Parts: sequence; structure tokens; C-alpha cells
Amino acid sequence: MHKEPFYSTTDLLRDVWSYLRIYKWRFFLATISRALGDLAWLYPSFALATIVTYLGNYVPGMSLRPVYTAFLLTIVAIAVRHGGLYIAKTNCFKISERVALDSELRLIKHLFLLDISWHETENAGSKLKRVDRGSSGLNKILRMWINNFIEIGINFVGIVFIITRLDLTIGLTVVCFLITFYFVSSFYKKRGVAASNEVNLVEEELSGLMYESINNIRSVKVLSMSPKITETMSKVIGNLFLKIKRRIFWFQTGSSLRHAYAYTFRLGVMAFIVLGIIKGQYEIGFLVLFVSYFTDIWQSISELVDVSQDFTVAKYGVARMQSILKIPITIDNEIGKKVFPDNWQKISFKNLSFSYGEKSVFENISFEVLRGEKVGIVGLSGAGKSTLFKLLLKEHESYEGSLCFDDVPLKDISKKDYFNHVAVVLQDTELFNASLRDNIRITNIKEENNLELLNTAIETAHVRDFMPKLSNGLDSLIGEKGVKLSGGEKQRVGIARAVFKSPQILLLDEATSHLDIESEEKIKDSLHRFFQSVTAIVIAHRLTTIKEMDKIIVLEHGKIVELGSFTELYNKKGRFHELWEKQKL
Repeated sequence: MHKEPFYSTTDLLRDVWSYLRIYKWRFFLATISRALGDLAWLYPSFALATIVTYLGNYVPGMSLRPVYTAFLLTIVAIAVRHGGLYIAKTNCFKISERVALDSELRLIKHLFLLDISWHETENAGSKLKRVDRGSSGLNKILRMWINNFIEIGINFVGIVFIITRLDLTIGLTVVCFLITFYFVSSFYKKRGVAASNEVNLVEEELSGLMYESINNIRSVKVLSMSPKITETMSKVIGNLFLKIKRRIFWFQTGSSLRHAYAYTFRLGVMAFIVLGIIKGQYEIGFLVLFVSYFTDIWQSISELVDVSQDFTVAKYGVARMQSILKIPITIDNEIGKKVFPDNWQKISFKNLSFSYGEKSVFENISFEVLRGEKVGIVGLSGAGKSTLFKLLLKEHESYEGSLCFDDVPLKDISKKDYFNHVAVVLQDTELFNASLRDNIRITNIKEENNLELLNTAIETAHVRDFMPKLSNGLDSLIGEKGVKLSGGEKQRVGIARAVFKSPQILLLDEATSHLDIESEEKIKDSLHRFFQSVTAIVIAHRLTTIKEMDKIIVLEHGKIVELGSFTELYNKKGRFHELWEKQKL
């Protein structure tokens, strides 16, 4: 199982502060208010003990002023306590919720910038689980600070100080109880938390599997994948339940032992004080004070143990989230990058080689694309066509050779600026659960109100052909991943989206593969008109799609086997001619 790097409490505090810094004054106000309230709350128990002691020695005719004073100060303490709690929680809870939301946004922004190669190693469900657990962990930790840790600290220091001042022996005995109680409890806590971490990892695995299954529900249903998927889920759930049982054992065993130890200790000290009262060593008020304070301090040490478990689990969630933020941004890193050369004249591929690990995809590929040219790339599956596109899309940069715009390497160009001038239509268009209009406009927010450009995009991609079936036309919601549209309709939206971007360079990867022949012919005609204003590089399985290209490149086994116009390659009667004739059959 994957082991996360060590994440200390110091690391946690530094990361929490990075989110908290902009809200620091409100946070300090909340902290001070809570501390003052908890200090004031130490007084009522002391006042009660004082009253009991005074009344125990009361003789008719004595002044009751000490009793009245104690009552009055208790009222003041109650007001300070609850006023402080209100100010503290009102401010801190707002801050904790905002910090959680800020962390989600920061992580999503970072995920957008991480290389595709990293995203390919992690499933979407696992990533979202880490975002959710991390933001929730930050929220919980800040709430623990204001709900628990301040009160626990004030009680430990204040109560031990007061009892020790009254009786050193009892005070030191209470300190020994706190130390032994905490370490015995920690023994079970650590094992319980370790079991919780194992549960979390398996839950992430299960969440990812469930997300992918629901996300691909159409394939799951029509290809009868559910038996195998549910079998896999059952195995994961079985493993998860074993780890849950282990977690329950450690937590519940520790809880039972803690309570037994605390009750025994309290009873023993109470017996000791009662004997002291009988011997005249203690006042009855001291017994009242001890019982009241011990209840508070026992509650605090139990709360510390319990909240420490929650704290460690929350800390683990934050660690998992922060580990993503520590993954360096490489391809999308803008530092030292150049702007896209707006007046470029050619794209040069020189001795380009690329491998996935030990598997070579293509080797020593060289060709040029002149500005304004339309270039088609064809070849059988596995020839390297899509990988070549991935390099043009800056998804990978671990290639040998050079890929340049004039003399500027693509690696040196800012990815953000590059994609201001480049549009792509992928074989599988990815859509959002938004309106048809927003799914088209999303690529060019600067022109989102440009109706003329929107109409051009719709007409070029023939989106208007299927709009009548949508209840609200362009404003119709198309469902998660565009579930309300067919594969061909999704591709039309993808083409419209690319046209709406008004690019200099248009990359098409099997962009019409889901269209029927008639629809493809219509879109092909309008696309070729659009091609007049762009440089187009097209991957196509249907060779008719690239018949009008200025240049056609035939890839096979990672090498260029033919290059030329349609007429040149067809008349050559080589590999392209063979592929063309096979498609005619």
C-alpha cells in the first residue's frame, strides 16, 4: 500500500497558518474571547467550595457578605463565559468554513496545473476524496482549537494550579493521574488511528471504483460489466470491513479502560479527603472543590484523548491534500517561459522521439507544417498519431529532438499563452452539466457575449441541426458529461467549441469519428471553409476527411513511411493507396 511521506504537527501548523493568515485578527479575537471565558468558568466551582466552607463554619449573626460576593462574582463569570463563547465560536466557525472552501479552490487550481502524466496515475474519485477530506480536516482542526484545545489547556493549568496551592499532595496526585491516563489512552489511540488510516485508504479505493462505475454507467449497463464490477467491489468492501472491525476494537477497548481507571482514581482520592476531613485536616468545601474540578479535568483529559484521535485523522486528511499541493508543476509552470510567437511561420518537428517507459512510440520523426497549411496524419492504431498530438498539446515534454515554432522550442513557450492561440477537438468530447451555450463558450470567456462568433461556431459545426430536440435550445442543460446528447452531437459541440475560440492553430483528433457519413460531409464542407483562416493538423481514421489536405503524413510503427498531397500519395500506389482502397471496400 502507498505510504505517505512523514507529516509532522509542525508541518500541519505551517499549512494551517498559510490558509489562516488573511483572517488572523478575527482568529486572534476568537482565541482571546474563548480563553477569557474559560478562565472565568474556573470561578463557579471555587465559589461553591468557598460558600460550603463558610456555611459549614457559619454561626448565626455572622456576616453573609462573602456568600453574596461569591454569588455576584459567579454571575459575572457566567456572563463572561457565555459572552466569550459566543464571540469565539461565531468568528471561528465562519473562519473555519471559509478556510475549508479556500483550500478546495487552491487544490483544484493546482490539480488543473498538474501534468496529465500524474492525472493518469490517479482516479478521479480518489482525487476528489482527498480534496474533501483535506478541506474537512482543516475545518475540524480549527473547530477543535476553539471548541476543545483552549478549554483543555485552561483547565489543566488553572485547576492543577488551584488544587496544588490548596494541597500539594492532592495536586501532584492529579498531575500523575493526568500523565498516566493520557499515556495509557494514547497506547490504544495510536493503534486506533493507524487502523483508521488503513480504513481511509481502502475507502478512497472503493470511492474511486464507485465513481468510475457511475461515471461510465452507459458502458456498465450495455456491456454487462456490473457482475465483474460488483464482484470487485465486494472484495474491496470485505477488506474494508475487516479494517473497520480492527478500528472499532482499538477505540472501544481504550475507551472502556479509560473510564474504569478514572472512576477508581476519583473514588480513591475522595476517600483520602474524607479521612482528612474526619481528622480535621480538610474542610468539607475542599471535597466539593475536588469533586467539581476533577469532573472538569477528567472531562478535559478524556476530551483530549478523544479529540486527539479526531485531530490525528483530520491531520492525515490535510496531509493527503497537502501532498498533492507539494507535487511540482512542470509543464504548466510559467516561470521563465516565453510568450507564443504571434508571427510564427512554421512548426518544425526535428528528429522527434518519444517513449512510454521502455516502449518506443516513434523515433526520429521529422517534418514541417507551414503557417496556413492543412496537414492530415493517418495510420493504423498504435502508429503514434495520438501521441504526436499529446506532444502538440504539451501533455508530455519528455521527448528527444525538437518541436519548435520557428526557432522557439514548444517546451519554452508558456502553456497558458500557447492555448490562447490553439484549439483542439478530441475524439471524445468532454462536456459539463451546463447549458449548451455555456459548453460552447467556455473556451473563450473574453468573447462569451459575442453572438456573431457564437452563431459562426454553431453554423460551422451544424449544432443547429439537433437544437430543436432540446427543450430550451442553446439554454438547455445537456446533463453530466453531455448524457442527453449522442456521440456525434457531442463531437459537434466540440467542433463548435474550437471554432468559438478563434484559434490560429486547430488540432482535430478523429473529430468526426462518431458522425454518420451524411453529417460528416456537411461538417467537412463547413470546416474546410473555416480552415482557410487557420493552420490545421488533423488525425483521421476516415481517409475521406483528409482528402483536401495540403499535406498527408502516413505513420506506421512510429515512423513516417509516406508524406505528400493526396494526389501524390494515391498515384504513388504505396501504403496510403493501400489504406484508401481498403476503406472503399
